[in-house]
Amino acid sequence: MEQWLAENEYDSVNQLKGNVSQQHAIDPGAYERANYVRVLDSYSFPAAVLR
Repeated sequence: MEQWLAENEYDSVNQLKGNVSQQHAIDPGAYERANYVRVLDSYSFPAAVLR
């Protein structure tokens, strides 16, 4: 990870995290929708519900 950060001119993991935050998104609304869709897509029903 340290090598990748150095190769991509990041000083720290926190700097990388800040760059990919919603605050720095070109379209914050699209960022929020994409995260919402990812949450919906990752949901799985509990086993008891599927019976």
